[in-house]
Amino acid sequence: MNRALLVGINKYPGQPLNGCVNDVQDMANFLVSRCGFAMDDIRLLVDERATKDAIVDRLNWLVTGLKEGDRILFHYSGHGAQLPTRNPEGEVDGLDEVICPVDFDWSDAHLIRDKEFNKIFSLLPNGVECVWISDSCHSGDLWREMVQPTFNIKTIIPPADINWRLHTAIEKNIKIRGLKMMASELNLALISGCKSNQTSADACFDNKYNGALTYFLLKELQSENGLNEPLSTLVANVCGALKKHRYSQVPQLEGTATVKSKSFLAK
Repeated sequence: MNRALLVGINKYPGQPLNGCVNDVQDMANFLVSRCGFAMDDIRLLVDERATKDAIVDRLNWLVTGLKEGDRILFHYSGHGAQLPTRNPEGEVDGLDEVICPVDFDWSDAHLIRDKEFNKIFSLLPNGVECVWISDSCHSGDLWREMVQPTFNIKTIIPPADINWRLHTAIEKNIKIRGLKMMASELNLALISGCKSNQTSADACFDNKYNGALTYFLLKELQSENGLNEPLSTLVANVCGALKKHRYSQVPQLEGTATVKSKSFLAK
């Protein structure tokens, strides 16, 4: 069985993006044309429909009823952020990575924390091939880079109180556990657009907007050996392409050594 959930959000109130819907449409077409997925295997969720409740509902669909040999893909293209947590005494004591649904407002009711993803993906049985592509930022201290001459940045500007907490976490040298640790403990490969202290670009390629990670990832996958090379080689080649085109972001591959040695959605 094949399943894919593809979430792309451009229409953020006040902080829109341009290429995220194109990202997931391009990935959907690639899955059908090159990876043996049927159209009915794929669920797209874009813009106004990509609320927290809708994303969580479809993530539960994605991981339910799986068995050894099944293949699943979760592709998220949109804003990402970091959110500090407080202990019962009110002190900043942690830092979570979050993705930003279209109804994102910095409250738990409208964001998805790394802990929630951990709970959902912990249901994956052994033998399921799972790839998660996160074409977003997870940086809490780089929002000043939002203003760029040639592209947008996929991180969202925090309000003053959240920004104060973020800098408190930095001052206290609080390390983010985040999606990286989650991937290393679970049966999945996580391909993220950048390091946790970097930003991901939303740019124009050949007169069409895309996320830089998604654009160069699909170009590599469509190359002669792209679907056969190990994920570690695949992501290294994507990093090289981004560097060649002068993008500073460095995509990351997280997961166990066994997962990294497999090809993209290996059969």
